[in-house]
Amino acid sequence: MSTNNYIQIEETPTGKYYVSEMDFDTNGEISVLGTFDLLYTAAKEAENHIRNSEFGVEYGIRFSFEDPVSINKEFDSWNFKKKLVHIEKPRLYTVREVWWCRLGINIGSEQDGNGEDFLRPVLIIRGFGANICMVIPLTTSLRKHYLRVPIGEIQGKHASAILSQVRAIDTRRLVEKIGFLEIDIFQNLRKTVKKLF
Repeated sequence: MSTNNYIQIEETPTGKYYVSEMDFDTNGEISVLGTFDLLYTAAKEAENHIRNSEFGVEYGIRFSFEDPVSINKEFDSWNFKKKLVHIEKPRLYTVREVWWCRLGINIGSEQDGNGEDFLRPVLIIRGFGANICMVIPLTTSLRKHYLRVPIGEIQGKHASAILSQVRAIDTRRLVEKIGFLEIDIFQNLRKTVKKLF
């Protein structure tokens, strides 16, 4: 047996995770550790196997995903930036304002920010005191969906509110005010949001 083995965690077409010990030199399978429903459980099994392995065997872990894009998010870069955002002072805001917001890098289909500051425009739809407000992320995507409501132009681009991504944020995430949404569009949007809940 090679002294440089690795654990392979491979996502199957059915969404499960197949875990096996592999020989580094030949890429041949040494043993099967199991198939698991959750990636977390699969990774725990891999860790336990490494922890209980014989002395002198060095391991790495390789991942193989059906959707490789989902694993290539910049979580570490955002975590560094988030620590800096946390020590800033809260922002003053008003309902109906549109801001550039540091939404960051989030889990799965949750809306992310873009660029080195992880920014996305958001609409403030409700306040919860001085430091917390509820926002709706905006998108310039033209993809039609009943939970994407067109709101007109924002900085020269057609924008839609992504109603499925409504969330509460700390106002320290807010970076720069873009402007106000027109009152009639805002009122119609709030009515739509209320119907959802």
